[in-house]
Amino acid sequence: MSGIWKTKRRWWPMAAMILLGLSLVLSQVYKTQLVSLVTDEPLSAKITPPPCDLNRSACSLPIITPVASETPWTFSITPHPIPVSAPLSFTLTPPERILATNNPKTVWVDLTGDSMDMGLIRVALELQPNGQWIGTGSIPVCVTGAMRWRARLHMALSQTTLQADWVFTAPESDARH
Repeated sequence: MSGIWKTKRRWWPMAAMILLGLSLVLSQVYKTQLVSLVTDEPLSAKITPPPCDLNRSACSLPIITPVASETPWTFSITPHPIPVSAPLSFTLTPPERILATNNPKTVWVDLTGDSMDMGLIRVALELQPNGQWIGTGSIPVCVTGAMRWRARLHMALSQTTLQADWVFTAPESDARH
């Protein structure tokens, strides 16, 4: 009888290790869903905007909807071309008609160096009476000259957060990166 109990006692640590390993694997696989449940934050969805040069103009941001009546949003960083170490205006302009589910709760832009780590520059955009979302910020000078930057727009909707990326060079005249 004592041999059976010794065998059972050996299985408990192994079973516990297997369960621990399985829970670690599952937590990594379902990390975003678990974080969303715990923090009550909506999931993120990436939108790939059409090619556009933020140094030249506003860029369109089509949001796929079941109704074709919604025209694209537009996003811009001004002035053109985008300077460094100068005040910048970030503007998200909605279409004339918006589906209720596409009204953002909050909007922000994360600026990061695309070709070099320059840290994270977060610019909050505020809703204006005319429906536009506007924020101000700036990007620092890169010691090597012109730099590729990534502007990631975040639109927090009721069920999800939409993200769209644009890459631009600033200052534009010295494109060594």
